[in-house]
Amino acid sequence: MSQQPAWWEEALSLSQSAYLHVSRDQRIIDVAGDTQALLGLEAAALTGMALADLQDIRAKLGAAIAESLARREVRTGQTWGFEDGAGCYYGLADGSFVIKLSAALKIDQGIVGRLADQLPVLVAYVDRDLCFRLNNQAYVDFVGISREALYGQPLASVMTPASFARMQTHLQKALAGEEVNYEDQLALADGRSFYFKAHYAPDFLDGEVIGFYAVIQDTSEYRSLIQLLRDVHSGVNRTDISTDEIIDNLLRDALAYLSLDIGLVSRIIDEQYIVKWAASDIADLSPNDTFALGDTYCRLMLDTEGVFHTVEAGRDERVNGHPCYRQFGLESYIGAPLYLNGKMWGTLNFSSPHPRQQPFCEVEIELVRLLADAVERVIADNARIEQVRQQLDLMADKALRDYLTGLPNRAYLDQHVEALIEAHDMHNEPFSIAVMDIDHFKQVNDRHGHDAGDVVLQWLAGRVSECLREGDIVARTGGEEFVVVMRGARTLEAEKAMARVREHVRAGIILLQSGQNIGITISAGLGEHVRGESFSHLFRRADRGLYVAKDKGRDRICRG
Repeated sequence: MSQQPAWWEEALSLSQSAYLHVSRDQRIIDVAGDTQALLGLEAAALTGMALADLQDIRAKLGAAIAESLARREVRTGQTWGFEDGAGCYYGLADGSFVIKLSAALKIDQGIVGRLADQLPVLVAYVDRDLCFRLNNQAYVDFVGISREALYGQPLASVMTPASFARMQTHLQKALAGEEVNYEDQLALADGRSFYFKAHYAPDFLDGEVIGFYAVIQDTSEYRSLIQLLRDVHSGVNRTDISTDEIIDNLLRDALAYLSLDIGLVSRIIDEQYIVKWAASDIADLSPNDTFALGDTYCRLMLDTEGVFHTVEAGRDERVNGHPCYRQFGLESYIGAPLYLNGKMWGTLNFSSPHPRQQPFCEVEIELVRLLADAVERVIADNARIEQVRQQLDLMADKALRDYLTGLPNRAYLDQHVEALIEAHDMHNEPFSIAVMDIDHFKQVNDRHGHDAGDVVLQWLAGRVSECLREGDIVARTGGEEFVVVMRGARTLEAEKAMARVREHVRAGIILLQSGQNIGITISAGLGEHVRGESFSHLFRRADRGLYVAKDKGRDRICRG
């Protein structure tokens, strides 16, 4: 430590005080005052020591305060301080902090209580029988039991038996004189649960442990933030879950962290507010629910072109006359716009019918901006994936379609029939096929040209499709050859179906581009699938039936 004036050293001696300057990583980097009298160690021995290695409860409290506030504060250069007649804690602008130790603390338990009441962490003193002897105000407020009611009660009385059993090992270590640090989840007797970080500092009298101080930090909010950030990071990069799941996870984690009840992602089209994703346990909202944009707080948010928020709408002049407040009574709201390709796409917003206890801090506002960025990326990625999927579907569909007639082609037919064969073999679901072609089609091409032949093929594709049963298909397999697949049909039913097709084709008139009218007939061979039979074998049987029909004069259906 730099040389101090003589009066400073004398004042430190007379006040029986000492100062510990502690770094961000909680190591003592400088000392001043009579540390030998207060801590039993000289300044040289303390410098460089980890704060956790000190047995003094005041050092433990200082470390807990610094860690707790470090999580809450967001602005660099901000300082803080807690003071009591017996001890003081000061956070410096560079992130380090100073603990002032006073001899008075050793001789006045009341001062310990008053000091502890100033702290933002939970502090309790527990005796060897594991009963409460001191609880600070933060502890009282958290468990919801008065200080008087807690005094002398077993530690186990405020939690479930399972939680108490889980911490037994740590409690016994503290009573054995060990410093204890651990993190866990605790279920309270009233049904609430929270994550915490605990430090137990044994209290000695004449070398014997008479109890311990428990310094407890509620890390639930911290864990919620970490979980939310983890979901933001992993969610926008995941490919193993759907977009719906990713956004639902983000909304629900944000609701837990912000202590709100309704999370929405909306699409804004003109003056319509359309719900795209919704997460809530209290509001009956579903995708595609639509509201007038002017009846939502998002109208106000979009007018500000940034994050808009309120925590008590009924007292907020910007909001209390708004249609959304009059209709839905939403007291708390925070929302941000969503942009896609540089244009406003919709909104991300969180709300609750209950006023929020604290205003939204800078961390929470920035978090909503971060979430909006993440949702924008998920939506943009989903849009790109959907575009690629549609292109692939279109390509796949084209690959399975006949370019001229639009009917399924041979590749599609193979897939379809193989599925029917599997269903027949496993579940005894019968089907039949008919191999069909146009009688004297070569004459049509020779007399009228190939363009006319194409017109005839297209006309036949539509004509056959008109009289098929539901579930049946017709595919073009090449030239003038078509295959009709009749699901669930045995031979007799298939014959009747193909007779309808033959008669419907025979009765039709085809208008050629030349203005001429012509008619055509078809011949077909029929085959019912036999369990265990391959498609190629079934096709050959039906094809033989087609040749039989041609040999018998055409314009007829014959079994293969």
